[in-house]
Amino acid sequence: MNIALIILFVVLGVALLLLEIFFLPGITIGGIAGGGFMIAAIWLAFAQSTTIGWLTLIVSFALLATFIALFIKGKFWKRISLSTEIDSKVEHQNLVVQVGEKGVAISRLAPIGNANFSGNVLEVKSLSGFIDVGSEVEAVEVTENEILVKLKVKS
Repeated sequence: MNIALIILFVVLGVALLLLEIFFLPGITIGGIAGGGFMIAAIWLAFAQSTTIGWLTLIVSFALLATFIALFIKGKFWKRISLSTEIDSKVEHQNLVVQVGEKGVAISRLAPIGNANFSGNVLEVKSLSGFIDVGSEVEAVEVTENEILVKLKVKS
């Protein structure tokens, strides 16, 4: 009966540790339970005899190492992994803002928000910290990816 229990604990321990390593993020109950089952199996085996204990220790770690190697080297990952690629690009729709152009913040820039430039609502990034809704902003730098603005100083 004890040998069957030791084998059951080793199998459960290896299965739970594999789930933890490959499927469950972080240290969760699966990893803790898997480690607990492995420790319990080895402890029960050493309670039987030293020879059975060492044999269980070696076999359980060999099983774990073998299954980890099979998971990593096998084509298992290709079957479960996402293989599509995103190849789209952002296209500018003639919404070009010139450096120095004035606009109005239509959402709070903290530091990213939306501003209205000549009737076009665009996402902008503030260089001067937080900017409240309704404040006038000025485009300082325009790149392909972002529009940097600062609070327009009233003169």
